[in-house]
Amino acid sequence: MFDKIRMKINERLVEQNVIQTINIEAHDVNYATFHKYKDYCVGKELVVCGAGPTLRKYQPIKGAVHIAVNRAFLYEKVDFDFIFTQDFDGIRMVQPELKEYRKDDCIKVFGHQAEDPSKEIPEEFARDCKAERFFTDTFIYHNGYKSKFIVDIDHRPIGNMPNVGLSVMQFALFMRPKTLYIVGCDMSGGHFANKNQSEKQVKDEKELLKKTWGDNLDRLLAKWDEFKAFAEKHYPSTKIVSVNPVALQGKFNDL
Repeated sequence: MFDKIRMKINERLVEQNVIQTINIEAHDVNYATFHKYKDYCVGKELVVCGAGPTLRKYQPIKGAVHIAVNRAFLYEKVDFDFIFTQDFDGIRMVQPELKEYRKDDCIKVFGHQAEDPSKEIPEEFARDCKAERFFTDTFIYHNGYKSKFIVDIDHRPIGNMPNVGLSVMQFALFMRPKTLYIVGCDMSGGHFANKNQSEKQVKDEKELLKKTWGDNLDRLLAKWDEFKAFAEKHYPSTKIVSVNPVALQGKFNDL
């Protein structure tokens, strides 16, 4: 019995040491990636583009800074300034295109997934994309629904949300735009583009997404409510507008 207790204590100590080590690394890595973008969009308009089907309806806002989430960079009407992805699942199917996309004109920021190696973006690919890296907090919480929105993303791991559209909002608000437009965050079980995927892969992905949104939609919308409260408290001067909203209808200012 004492041996089992001793083993559990040792396991807990090892886990705590790992968390402390990653927190230290996260401070250095996230500072190098994000600090230079603090207040980057003051007085400007910022558009976060998810890869939902309504992205096809979006007419680009001239002069706005644009962030693509995962494969949204494939939308040909926008020259994206940033590409944000937190795990390999979101970009696995567009690796060649992502590597070549606007090499000298687009900043690519890739997350680390310390909890789940299967979702970790390969280091070689990240280097080939010349991506800047950041750490997320799943190694602490082990559950995206328990992750919290973070203000000081240049010192702490970003809250790793169950939907990357929620995770990127921490980066968007950190840049403090006068207006934040949310585009293509439909949560409808589909994507505007299915490049490099077989019919079976597209079908399997749609079934998985529909199941995800169907089973967890209420929990996801509750996290969006949490985000709204976070934004109103910490960034009250930023107006948030949802463009062609689907699941997010009525959450923000609808356009």
